Amino acid sequence: MQQQYRHLLAMAATGAWARLSSYCSTHQHLPEVPAMPGDTPLFLRAIKGAGVSFEYTMFLNATERRLLCLFQPGLYLEGRPGLTHSGAIAAIIDGTLGTCALAVAGKVMTANLSIDYLAPIPLGAVVLLDGRAERLEGCKFFLSCHVQSAEGDTLHARATGLFIQLDPTEHRMREEDGGR
Repeated sequence: MQQQYRHLLAMAATGAWARLSSYCSTHQHLPEVPAMPGDTPLFLRAIKGAGVSFEYTMFLNATERRLLCLFQPGLYLEGRPGLTHSGAIAAIIDGTLGTCALAVAGKVMTANLSIDYLAPIPLGAVVLLDGRAERLEGCKFFLSCHVQSAEGDTLHARATGLFIQLDPTEHRMREEDGGR
């Protein structure tokens, strides 16, 4: 995982890609939402303990409307013995596409997620999720994702997602100020 992480950091050093903070709660993603006492963690960060759950880092290229997520499933994500549960794979895909959509279009929610599981992901294996914003039609935001081995030789899953933009005026503002 370290080799792939260093590669992504080198891509970020060029300025086209940015490593995203690994937020633990909603108010960190959305500063306008006030933090509350006992604020609950984001789903992907709800299980504490190094290496037991969703271990991931994300890199965004706003110009390409693309997000790369390096993911290593921990032991608590087991489905069949030694393999990652399909629900955990769906959760990391949804998190990847949702983060991409949030960065590009503002506040969104998942309306539909369609996943083709092609090859199992062994627990502890490192995979790369490549999420891309495909198009925006009104308040509907369409994205796609490929989940492949870090080496690129195995395609584990491919997915499409439809997200609904909750505040379409925010997208117009982001477009007008260059996506910031």
